[in-house]
Amino acid sequence: MNRLMEKVDNLIDNSALKLEKHKMTIPINIVGSILFIIVSSILLYLVPSQIKINTEAVVNARTFPLLMLRIVLIFSIILLIKDIIFIITKREIETKELNLLVEVKFLIILSMLIIFLALLYFTNFILSSIVFGILMLFYFRSKKLSNYLIIILAAILIGYLFQNVLHVRLP
Repeated sequence: MNRLMEKVDNLIDNSALKLEKHKMTIPINIVGSILFIIVSSILLYLVPSQIKINTEAVVNARTFPLLMLRIVLIFSIILLIKDIIFIITKREIETKELNLLVEVKFLIILSMLIIFLALLYFTNFILSSIVFGILMLFYFRSKKLSNYLIIILAAILIGYLFQNVLHVRLP
C-alpha cells in the first residue's frame, strides 16, 4: 500500500511541477459576459416551463426570476460591447492570469463533489459520505490509517444519529 501511495505521490508531484509552469491569460470581461449571456438566455427560455403560474396577476412567481435574468443579460451585453469597443480602439482590456495547477485542483475537487452527489442519488448518505471523505483524505495525501477510520466511523455515527435519534430522513 505504501509503494502505491509513493508512486501516486510522485506522479502528482511531477504533474504539478509541469502544470505550475503553465499560465494562461484570458480577457475576463469578454469570457464572463459571453458565459452569462449564454446562461441567462438558456434560463430565460427555461423559466416559463419550470415555474408554473395559476393566476393572471401582474406580479407572479415568474416576475422576479425573469426580471433578474433580463438584467443579467442586458448588462452582460453592455459589458461585451464595451470590451469589443476597447479592442477595436486598441485600448487595454482587463485580463486575468490563470494558473493551470490551481484550476486542475479545483476540477479534481469538483469531480469529487459530483461523485458524491451521484453516489448519494444511487446509494445512501452513509456510503456516499464515506467515499467522499476517503477521496478527500486521498486528495490531501493523508497516510494515517486513523484518519480513514475516523472518517468511516464519523459517517456511520452521523448517519445513525440523524436516522435513528433525530428521525431525519437522509437521502
